[in-house]
Amino acid sequence: MMTRTIFAALTVASLSMFSCQSTKDAKEGTAATSPATPGATAAAPGTEVPAVPDFQAQAQAMEQTNVQWFATDYNFGTVPTGTKVTHQFRFKNTGDKPLTLTRVKPSCGCTTPSYSKEPVQPGQEGFIDVSFNTAGKSGAQTKTITVTGNFPTNTALLKISGEVTGEPSQQ
Repeated sequence: MMTRTIFAALTVASLSMFSCQSTKDAKEGTAATSPATPGATAAAPGTEVPAVPDFQAQAQAMEQTNVQWFATDYNFGTVPTGTKVTHQFRFKNTGDKPLTLTRVKPSCGCTTPSYSKEPVQPGQEGFIDVSFNTAGKSGAQTKTITVTGNFPTNTALLKISGEVTGEPSQQ
């Protein structure tokens, strides 16, 4: 009983250290392998843990197409802490098959993407809107968004960066 209590306390402490980690993994069905892993969900004893989707394999299994990114980096300059920064990354399907994004994953829970969910047809454009909440942040900031889809490399890395001024609030 004592071991179980200590393990539970260590798990809670580990999770609290990663306050900027995304909790979207659980919502996307991407359970981690260890309860001490940020974003992980521990299964109750005797229950099955859902399979982790392999977004890379899904993208590789699709007919491949080509993508042209209009920009993959965005510098938002200098903003005061507490500002919500937004940017739209645009891309074009330059291939001859529909382009499907199988996953758009931010590096941090303070960065939220929304994107073209439907396949982008050849010659058409799609988007990834990124919102970065600077609350509690200060100094140089760089956040990344990993995009997985049915294009030659199957992954692309988008970056949003800048400087946040002021003191972070104590939450």
